[in-house]
Amino acid sequence: MKLEFRKICLAYNVHRPASLELAKRFEAIIKELNIQNFKLPFGLIEPFSLEQAEIKTIDLVIVFGGDGTLLTAARRFSPFAIPILGINAGHLGFLTEVNTPADIKTFLTDILAGKCLTEYRTMIEAEIYSGDSVQSLIALNDIVISRSSRSHLLKLNLEVDQSEVAEYMADGLIICTPTGSTAYSLAAGGAVLDPNIAGIGLIPICAHTLTSRPLIISDKSTLKVSINSRNKRQSLITVQADGQEICLIEPEQDHVLVRKSEFQTLLIKSLNPDNNFYKVLSRKLFWGRSR
Repeated sequence: MKLEFRKICLAYNVHRPASLELAKRFEAIIKELNIQNFKLPFGLIEPFSLEQAEIKTIDLVIVFGGDGTLLTAARRFSPFAIPILGINAGHLGFLTEVNTPADIKTFLTDILAGKCLTEYRTMIEAEIYSGDSVQSLIALNDIVISRSSRSHLLKLNLEVDQSEVAEYMADGLIICTPTGSTAYSLAAGGAVLDPNIAGIGLIPICAHTLTSRPLIISDKSTLKVSINSRNKRQSLITVQADGQEICLIEPEQDHVLVRKSEFQTLLIKSLNPDNNFYKVLSRKLFWGRSR
């Protein structure tokens, strides 16, 4: 796949000073290469200020921050099929480049010349049906349905392709992509999925039975999750996309459909061999290492 980068967006995390400093260093190199670019602040409360017409002119988004910043960028730019390059200025940085390159100019020149890897990552979408209204969310990592800390256990009914699969008594349910299998899903006891697997993970959160185990299903399936009426008095039952975008749902009245999204996140990575998924898994999560 031949990529041409004529206009670059430098998206940085406003809550991390190191992100802006990195963005400025990259900006100076990009200007030397005579490529149009601009800086875009990302934060928890800063509005996303770009119009669709402007977004469509962007050929590459370079994200400076951690995985959370990259997830935000993925939800904003993936519907426009814009490639994303992540530069880690956060804590773990599982989705971003291994390190800030020592020689930024060589690194960038190689990337912009097409000497890079491209990875298409599956995204999922949720449709929240509440009365006559429908709200939609997309996620690169996961869709999570959960109770608030002051609520009782939820009784969740799960259907896959219109077949009843499970009834969970739990704090909630994580529905994750292979990319998201190393995030909240992993902490809740889910399996790690290779990013190339065509599957979706279902992981109950703190289920109140030993038989409620994680489940991997085909990403061609459609899931329906509804909340049993026993939770009618519950407050703050939420549907969250990547832990960042949130909708509230009502027991018995509302339900959620989750399926593979038509959009994909296109990640750009350098040819650094340390970007291999299993090497990153071992280095950053200490996978398979003895003490």
